[in-house]
Amino acid sequence: MTTLPIYLVVHLVGFTMMAGVVLADFSINARLNKYLFTDKGRALVLLEGSLGLPRLIGFGAALLVLTGTAMTILLKDAVLQTTWFRIKMPLVLLIILNGVALARPNALKLKRLLIEGDLAANPRIGRIRDRLRAIYILQLILFAIVFVLSIFKF
Repeated sequence: MTTLPIYLVVHLVGFTMMAGVVLADFSINARLNKYLFTDKGRALVLLEGSLGLPRLIGFGAALLVLTGTAMTILLKDAVLQTTWFRIKMPLVLLIILNGVALARPNALKLKRLLIEGDLAANPRIGRIRDRLRAIYILQLILFAIVFVLSIFKF
């Protein structure tokens, strides 16, 4: 029995885990935005709860990278030379970079501002909130594109 189907299943689990946790984080963030200016305590609890999600995303990314590398080694040039794969890989890297370099630091800034004090008097809160929303929407769009590319290989 070949290990390729096992790698593929674990690869899909990693992808699904990453995308699902980003969708959950987006949902929590939307809820947080509802309470941001009206109930600081509830907003802080929601934000605190979402700060553990990047660890799950990282675990999904590790599964994705390890099994993707293993499948590429098994299939060699059969995958590396395809157009869909050459488009998909930079998008996957962009998803990871977007999460690490943009989403996480902005969530931490928002937490710090929530702890520090008066939200209504701080104009940065709205900018960070809007930035996080855009980051999550971009992440979800990138996941959808990668998903479509992986199904309709060309």
